[in-house]
Amino acid sequence: MAKGSTKKTTSTKKTKDPNAPKRAMSAFFFWMQENREKLKKPGMGVADVAKAAGVEWAKVSDKSKWEKKASDDKKRYEKELAAYKGEK
Repeated sequence: MAKGSTKKTTSTKKTKDPNAPKRAMSAFFFWMQENREKLKKPGMGVADVAKAAGVEWAKVSDKSKWEKKASDDKKRYEKELAAYKGEK
């Protein structure tokens, strides 16, 4: 390209199908659902809560409870996705 010239790019956002199944949640997200209120303190922003949750999650020694939930949710997602793709 010549010096000083600019190339115009266009981008279009792919729209999400509202009938598509929701993605599977990770073990951390299942843990976060149960512990968000315990970690939240008045005046804390969303990023601060997430940061505190990350620190606490790293300290959790037995994650098997949440990993089992995540595994079950992944199976649910795969089953729903297969049914969804079969409809198309």
